[in-house]
Amino acid sequence: MEKNGLIIGYDLCKDFCRISCFRDGEAEPEDFAFSDNENPYILHNSICKKKGADQWFVGAQAYEAALMGSGAVVDKLLKIVEMNGFSTLEGKRYSAEDLLYYFIRESLSGLLKSRGTNEIASIVFTLQEPEPRVIDALNASTKRLGLPEGTVHVISHTESFLYFAISQKRELWTNLSVLYDLSANGLHYYEMETLRGMTPNVARAKCSFLEDGFSPAILSSSSGQRLADNIMTSCIDRMLSKKVVSSVYLSGNGMEKCQEWGPSFIKLLCQRRRVFYIENLFAKGAAYAAADRLNPVSAYPFRFMCKGHIDVDICLSVMRGSNRQNLCVAAGGENWFDVHTEIDFIVDEEDAVRFTVRRLNDKTDGEIIVPLDEFKKLGRRENRYHLSAKFISEEIFSVTVTDKGFGDFYPASDVVVNRSFRIGKEE
Repeated sequence: MEKNGLIIGYDLCKDFCRISCFRDGEAEPEDFAFSDNENPYILHNSICKKKGADQWFVGAQAYEAALMGSGAVVDKLLKIVEMNGFSTLEGKRYSAEDLLYYFIRESLSGLLKSRGTNEIASIVFTLQEPEPRVIDALNASTKRLGLPEGTVHVISHTESFLYFAISQKRELWTNLSVLYDLSANGLHYYEMETLRGMTPNVARAKCSFLEDGFSPAILSSSSGQRLADNIMTSCIDRMLSKKVVSSVYLSGNGMEKCQEWGPSFIKLLCQRRRVFYIENLFAKGAAYAAADRLNPVSAYPFRFMCKGHIDVDICLSVMRGSNRQNLCVAAGGENWFDVHTEIDFIVDEEDAVRFTVRRLNDKTDGEIIVPLDEFKKLGRRENRYHLSAKFISEEIFSVTVTDKGFGDFYPASDVVVNRSFRIGKEE
């Protein structure tokens, strides 16, 4: 894979995006400033097509163009994608995928120009909660940009935090690393820990939405600031008092001036803890993940576990020549939406396809069985099959077996066997 291009972390939120990037060999990702306005590192998810021209504006420029009468603004792009919606501009219908493609193209153009390159070596998009339609639209959009397969990946904010936290000095994640993220979507709490004694060692992260949180909007008044200070002080006292914490990170635009609106909260938080405010944490974490995707073997000696990842190994016993091997079709620690195996095979005196299922840190194997009774009805001595195995959600594993015939002896039929299996996650 080309390593001379940029390595990009792209944080795509409901209302805005942020970008961090670096080149291979650079130590840390650098935040990209979209403008010199008050919040230069934030680009609002809005787009505007210039009337009578194939020219697109994004962010603040989109609103400015609309105010000048040059076009109409379309915003809330992720919501349009999630609803599989569309927008009509100058009498032409644009799908959600079209709009996302133009937004990504324009948002990346300034970055590429500032770095003097058109090459992207690796890009990881991070979303609060990766949703299948958004993942598909991102993959389709980046394919239209000419990015080759394997260059683009999608991860959750939880996984981004995991990558960011474990990319810091070891002393900052020997015990728990935690994050409080305050944005227009509310207050989220993240926690990361490493579990040793497992093979391989595991780094695990989780996220929870704090119902007793608040919106940054209340910080505009002195009474709202006092309320926010009280809420955060209560959160720290309740959640961290009995935990051994190596590092605490604060992120989100609501935390930007927390030392002003939350003096009691900050005083309590900083007792025997190392505390950092990181403005662009999720994009930075995604950039670290993008860099690791370029390595033939991960530079992190851990198997990552968090929401969106499967916690089992699923293998198929096969013969290659005279050797029996276990073919891994799904590895614990992978994102469920990245798992997709396609293989052709011939059955040798077997009446079913059997997979072994082993949960991480568990020495006992389970089994998944896909019967081949439907193919027996064809009355053939030999048969060639095509197997497609993938996760269709975090806990549902799907297997499809298709008849491919056997050369000139037996033509392929329309017989297909599909089975889905629930593989619950370990609590």
